[in-house]
Amino acid sequence: MEERRGSTFSPDQCMAAADSITSKVLHVLILTNQEIEQVLKMDECMSILEEMYRDFGRGKALFMPRVDNILPCDHEGAYYGFKHMGGGWPLHKIMAMRVNSDIITHPSVRDQLRRVKVPAAQDRWVGLIFLFSTETGELLAIFPDGVAQRMRVGATSGLGVKYLAREDSRRAGIIGSGWQAGAQILALLVARPIEEIKVFSLRKESRETFAREMSQRTGVKIDPVDSAEECVRKADIVLAATSSLVPVIRAEWLNKGMHVSCITSYEIDKPVLERCQRIVVHTKYQEKPVNNVLSGTEHVPAQYFERGIAPENSPDLADLIVGREPARTDASEITCFLNRMGLGLQFAALGALILEKAKQFGLGKELPPEWFSEDVHP
Repeated sequence: MEERRGSTFSPDQCMAAADSITSKVLHVLILTNQEIEQVLKMDECMSILEEMYRDFGRGKALFMPRVDNILPCDHEGAYYGFKHMGGGWPLHKIMAMRVNSDIITHPSVRDQLRRVKVPAAQDRWVGLIFLFSTETGELLAIFPDGVAQRMRVGATSGLGVKYLAREDSRRAGIIGSGWQAGAQILALLVARPIEEIKVFSLRKESRETFAREMSQRTGVKIDPVDSAEECVRKADIVLAATSSLVPVIRAEWLNKGMHVSCITSYEIDKPVLERCQRIVVHTKYQEKPVNNVLSGTEHVPAQYFERGIAPENSPDLADLIVGREPARTDASEITCFLNRMGLGLQFAALGALILEKAKQFGLGKELPPEWFSEDVHP
């Protein structure tokens, strides 16, 4: 049960870390996903994100909206996507920028559309996070976004569980068995003492392998099941963590007292939301502008351009954390955390944590800061 343990950073420790990180930039740190994965713990991610949302909710942090830029490419049935998002957190004197340079396809798996990135960069993907000092303007670090984005999505869902799921929740169901689903389980186990988890995904082999590996990692009973309905019914908490562009949860499967969560708004639909008495979105300020110069959109499903569903005037996670809106107030409520869009500000929070961990464990390669600055006035 190692995933449930670990130290957390107090506000005083956070301030000390910020001072030590930004006081004098002696080098630019280059980190790998493998190094970050070794030291990044889910409980610490949830703790620092919770502190960040508290500041954000009080107007003490900012984000840059995500923008998706779509261009044609020569890969059959694909298009090029360039995504960027960012945010700044004064507490840590850090500004973060995340960029993704992707070749994107939308294959159908059992008549369900998916969003799949092609590893066209020599069998690899390109996603990078840049951290800058807001005291000097200097570049602090560069690292891939893979592990950081997985942990920030999982940790955000975990905070949704913390504030919206019943305290006595013991059974959970998760739809999805990919890269994101594992982090969802780690966060779930930090938020609640879950004893049993059911998992469903479209490929039998994938869900069986996922259940076996995550059971071994967490020590919790995780069983693969043959349908999404079986996964959802009788669960206290239901998590959707897929690449689906169509709904994966049906309203008639929901029971009183359940908490429902998703990592994209495509995974649930209006009937599901109508069954929920309390709905909280990740953030009410973020949309997804799409700049599209394709001559045609035959490779891009119409859903990709649609605004994520959400009731008007829904509170967001920051509202819960600062206390402007109540969390769950009734054990019989069906609650929903609608994570329709991420925030670049999350990478400033996790970036601060990653920098402190790198310093603590001596990780990364050091490059001269003058490589990333100039001696002429732009």
